[in-house]
Parts: sequence; structure tokens; C-alpha cells
Amino acid sequence: WRRAVASQMIDAVLSTMAVNIDAAGQTQPYVFRATGSTIKEKGFMEVYETETKETLLPPLAENEALDLDALTPKQHFTEPPPRFTEASLVKTLEENGIGRPSTYAPTISTVVDRGYVEKEERKLKPTDLAMLVNDLLVAHFPDIVDSQFTAHMEESLDLVAEGEKDWVPVIRAFYGPFKKNLKAKEKEIDKKDVTETATKEVCDKCGKPMIIKIGRFGRFMACSGYPECRNTKPLPGSEESKVDVSGEVCPKCGAPMMVKRGRFGEFLSCSKYPECKTIKPILKKTGAKCTECKQGDIIEKKSRKGKIFFACSRYPDCTFALWSKPTGENCPTCGGLLVYAKGDMVRCSKEGCGFEKEAEKK
Repeated sequence: WRRAVASQMIDAVLSTMAVNIDAAGQTQPYVFRATGSTIKEKGFMEVYETETKETLLPPLAENEALDLDALTPKQHFTEPPPRFTEASLVKTLEENGIGRPSTYAPTISTVVDRGYVEKEERKLKPTDLAMLVNDLLVAHFPDIVDSQFTAHMEESLDLVAEGEKDWVPVIRAFYGPFKKNLKAKEKEIDKKDVTETATKEVCDKCGKPMIIKIGRFGRFMACSGYPECRNTKPLPGSEESKVDVSGEVCPKCGAPMMVKRGRFGEFLSCSKYPECKTIKPILKKTGAKCTECKQGDIIEKKSRKGKIFFACSRYPDCTFALWSKPTGENCPTCGGLLVYAKGDMVRCSKEGCGFEKEAEKK
């Protein structure tokens, strides 16, 4: 009810504020800094206050004297910035003037479909391919991958769309130097310099040097004698190099089954590969039961484009599937599966039910 009413109300208006607080110490003055927001117009927040990570500051005036209520010293260590989610990436693109609302979704979809990033718990994780392409572009085309260049180009194209600039000079100013540089780089860059790295290890099958190559699923070691020798190995220290024995044995030869990673996620493979090519899927259960056939478990799967979805373990006998992750609970109204939704909400996955509630805090 509150959400429905809030959707019909005016927007909330917040002012971003940074406050410097001067404090006198025994030996030297100290400056404390607080950043956050102040509410100028509550709008829909009168009936529906959403939790945000931004701190709401009380109304303050310049040179106002403040009383010290408490001082809690805390030690902080530098941490790497969190990985982007789709929402935080769009926010950063907006702040830097890159892209437009109509291009955000296709841009993110493209980098996922081409294997530059993978989605892990709603976070975007760059792949080895992304690192390689990024290093290559930064080294040879630094002006093109600069965010300021992209923002400037967006502004110029907006002016073209508004009729204030002619498109020919805009494109000519960019494409002329770019084409010249691209032709020079085509002669300068060798594909092997980008995709192959020499190592001191030798092939245990033919004795030739092993090299590090990059494939569809990341970096791996391969014999430099390819195609005569097709020996490959996972990189030392990589996840693939760790012998993860699941406790299962191969139903064909009796050898231990190992966990490996492929295009559609992890799977079990016989440790005697390539002599034995037995493979089995790994069922990642979500804790939810299929409400369609009443027999299977809802498991996590990956589509051909790398997108995570959830489906019945009895496929193809049961084709029930979801894009949203189940919570493991059933809807109290209709018995359907509850799934996680945007805005820290949980909703019923059954079409037409409409049940929703706030997600429980973990």
C-alpha cells in the first residue's frame, strides 16, 4: 500500500553536503569531515522511506558552534573499491557524462555477451579477456579509452542531434587521426605478443616450451608445438589447477571426478581425461522446490549468453524456469515461489499474484 501511494507522490529532494568541523586539540587543531545529504523536500519519503547508504545530516549553518556528544575512534584500513553492479555502473557512467539512458542497458549486455565480464551475485566481475583487451587499448589507444574523450564525444553528438553542429566535421576530427593510428598499430602489434606469454616450463609430452595463452574461459598453459602437440594445463595457482575432488567416482572407469569450469559454469569431469571423457553437471541447489512438478529442486544454471537463471532439476521433463533467485520460501497467498526483487524486496514469482514484502535482513 505504502509503495503504491509513494509512486503517485512528488520526488524527494536531497542536497548533497560536505561538512568540515574544526576542533581544538591539546597539541594541534583537528579537522573532521562528514559527507551526506540533507532533506529539502520529503516528497514520497513521507510515506515510504527507503534505506540508503548515504548518511542524512541535520540542518547546519556555516560557523555554527557544535557540542561534542561522543567521540568513537575507529581504525580503518584501505580496501579495494567494491565491484560494480549494473546500478552502480550506470550511476558512474551518468556522473562522467558517458552514454545515455537508451544506451546503458545495451552497453552492459554487450560486455556480458562478449565475455568481458561475468555476473557473480549481481556484481560484474571482469574476466581475463577484459584485462587483456583493457591493457591493449590503454597501451596503444590511450586517448580513445579516456573517459573525458567519451564524454566530449557524447556532448558533440548531442549538439549534432540538436542541429547546432554539422556531423561531418565532428566525425572527421575523430576518424582521421584514429584511422591513421589504427593502420600503424595493425603493423606494430603481433597477435602472439598479445595472446601468448613465454614460460620456463616444458611440455611433459613433447619437451617443447609451454606458453600462456588466453581462451574463451581465461588463461591457460599450452604447448608451443601446437597443433602437432595439443597438451594443455591450467595455470599454477589458478582455481582450475586446484584438484577439487567431489567425492564422486566416474561411473565408467571408477576414477575420481574433478571439478572443472566451462562456458556454462562448473561441471564434473573424469580425472583420467582425455582417456575417459565422462562429464556430469553440478547441481547448485537454491533450497527451493519446484512448484510446477512438485518433485524437482530449483537449481542455478547459466544460459548460452552467460546469464544466470534458475530452473527445475528435472529438465527436460519439467521446463519451469525463473530469472530471479528464489528465497527458498513459498508465497503465503498462492503457494508460488518467492524471489528476490529490486529495492530489498521479495515478491511472488507467480504471474498475477502480486504478493510482495520487504526482504529479511541477514
